[in-house]
Amino acid sequence: MHLLAQSISRSAPIGRVRQVLAVFDHACDLVSPDGEVAALVSPAVGDGPLNIVVAGLDRARALIRPGMAIRREGTRLHVGPLTVELNGATPWNPRPDWATLRRARPRIVAHLPMLRTLIPDLDKRMGLPTDQATHLLHYGPQAEDLLRLAGRGQGLTPAGDDFLMGWMLRTWLDRSDAAKVCSRLAEAAAPHTTTLSAAMLRAAARGECNTGWHTLLFTLAEGRAEDLAPAVERVLTHGHTSGADTLAGFLAPRPGREGV
Repeated sequence: MHLLAQSISRSAPIGRVRQVLAVFDHACDLVSPDGEVAALVSPAVGDGPLNIVVAGLDRARALIRPGMAIRREGTRLHVGPLTVELNGATPWNPRPDWATLRRARPRIVAHLPMLRTLIPDLDKRMGLPTDQATHLLHYGPQAEDLLRLAGRGQGLTPAGDDFLMGWMLRTWLDRSDAAKVCSRLAEAAAPHTTTLSAAMLRAAARGECNTGWHTLLFTLAEGRAEDLAPAVERVLTHGHTSGADTLAGFLAPRPGREGV
C-alpha cells in the first residue's frame, strides 16, 4: 500500500530508523538502533517533534506490526508492506521562536492565571496520584524531585515524563540557558523511562513541542484572551492525560519566578 506524507518534522530521524517500535490507533513509532524515534501519525494527530503526518495511515495501520523492518529508498520509506512517499511533504519546524516568546514573557505570565482558571480540575485530569498532582501544581517540584518523576505514572508517555516536558518548555520561556539545563535533565531522566518517552524528553530539551503548544504559546504571547480556551482544549486533548500533565509542568510554580 502506498501512502503520501503531508508534513515532516525537521527533527524526525527518518534516515536512521530501522524497525517498527510500536503501533497505536493513530500512530506507528519507528526506532533507530540508537533509540531515536520517528512516528508515522494520522492527520488527526498532527505535527509534533517526531512526527511524519501521513494521509490514510489509519486504514493501513492493520498491516504494520512491531519488529517489522524499515528501509529508506530515495524519497520512499518502506515500513513492512507499507510504502510512504516523502516527496512533496511540507517540512515543519517543531521549535517555536523562543527569542520572540521570551520578549513577550511578561504578557505570557500575566495571562497564566486566566489559563489556570480554565482548567480548575487540572490535578484530577493528570495521570499522577491526585495528592502528588495537587502538591506539584500548588508548590512545584524541588530540584531533587524532578528526576524522581521520570517514568512515573500512567500513559504511553508516563505522566511524570509529560510533567517534565512541560517544565522544560517553561524553562525555555524563562531562561536563555534552557538548552543546557534541559539537556542535563533529559539525559538523566532517559534511562528511567521508555524509548518513546526518552525521545520526547530529548525533544522538549531542545525546545520542541507539538503544534497545539505552538498555538497556545503564541496565543498567550499575543494576549488573545478570546482564543485561549480553544488553544488550551487543543493541548488537553493530546493523549489520555499527556496534555494535562504537560500543562501542569508548565504552570507549576518555581522558586524566584512569578507564581500562577
